[in-house]
Amino acid sequence: MRLTTKSQYGLRVLGDLIRNWRDGNGYLQVGALAARCDTSQKYLEQVLLPLSHAGVLESKRGQHGGYRLNRAPQDVSLAEALRHLEGLLMPIPKWADDQADSSELGFVLRRVRDAIRDILENTSIEVLAEAPEGDTKRTGEAVEALMYYI
Repeated sequence: MRLTTKSQYGLRVLGDLIRNWRDGNGYLQVGALAARCDTSQKYLEQVLLPLSHAGVLESKRGQHGGYRLNRAPQDVSLAEALRHLEGLLMPIPKWADDQADSSELGFVLRRVRDAIRDILENTSIEVLAEAPEGDTKRTGEAVEALMYYI
């Protein structure tokens, strides 16, 4: 599984929004979120759009608008967030996805896919906000820990 920069930014922003949610604050403006991620506001809006359409985030227009979590962090799994950001969690070749395929490689690929899916399904997005406020190094490490290269 390989995460794109889209997912990296999306997960970093989710960490910021979780900390904001815990503090009881309102919406965070896209400009402030983009500055924290060191990316453009336009790009970040495109990253957050699928999460907003899926109901993970709530968006509000206007001077006091921005984004905030729409549900409690413990109610959103990493798998759900990544599906909205990336699509399939771990695509495997069609021939390996076929249960009738009895090859050892197909069996191993299915097990790897299922193990990754189980871990992500059973881990909430709360892990993205475990770093103390301002400790972007640990937040970056949490996102980097999710990076699997197969």
